[in-house]
Amino acid sequence: MAKRAIRAHWRPVVGLAVASVLATVLFVQCQGTKALDRKKGPEYAAELASWKQAIDELAADGMWLIARGYHVGDDLVAIATNAPLSHASVLDKQRGQVIEAVGKGVVVTDLDDFVRDSHRLLIIEPASWTPERGREAVVKARGKVGAGYDYLGIVGVPSEKHFYCSELAVWSMGVEVDRNGPQHVIHPKDMHRYGKVLFDSGERDTEPDFPR
Repeated sequence: MAKRAIRAHWRPVVGLAVASVLATVLFVQCQGTKALDRKKGPEYAAELASWKQAIDELAADGMWLIARGYHVGDDLVAIATNAPLSHASVLDKQRGQVIEAVGKGVVVTDLDDFVRDSHRLLIIEPASWTPERGREAVVKARGKVGAGYDYLGIVGVPSEKHFYCSELAVWSMGVEVDRNGPQHVIHPKDMHRYGKVLFDSGERDTEPDFPR
């Protein structure tokens, strides 16, 4: 009975959140804004290789890779937040992977795949990062693999057991999350406030971006 009451309580919130996102997307599309054109092909190979070189030389375990991705979810986030960045992940450099929260939950993704599906890539060193804390952050993030996506969290009603992308990233470094209210939602576009940008590729344009 209690579970039914809880579901009934959250149903209007979920409905409002979904309606808000759809309304935003429809409004923006009516104004003429479309999903990002996917710039893929052999002509971008040298540029993507330069992004990997930047990660190899500048990044370390536990740092954050922030991206404007090519997935449909990235389009929705970018349009709904009117931002050039749409996603955040935790780098496990030692294994060549990232830990990220996507629609199906917290997963592990090969670094090559993450870079390939990014239109723009930032490397951010968290403010409290040290090599030891970075390794600890990777362990924390990996410990949440399989957890669900925090759909309510993206509208300011977070769950302790679920994560959205930037929530997982900052949580892994000990930043307080799970605070109620839309003003406490952490957007990918704001991740620079929690650390230092070491690299920003800019948008894909076929030209290598590292070293500059």
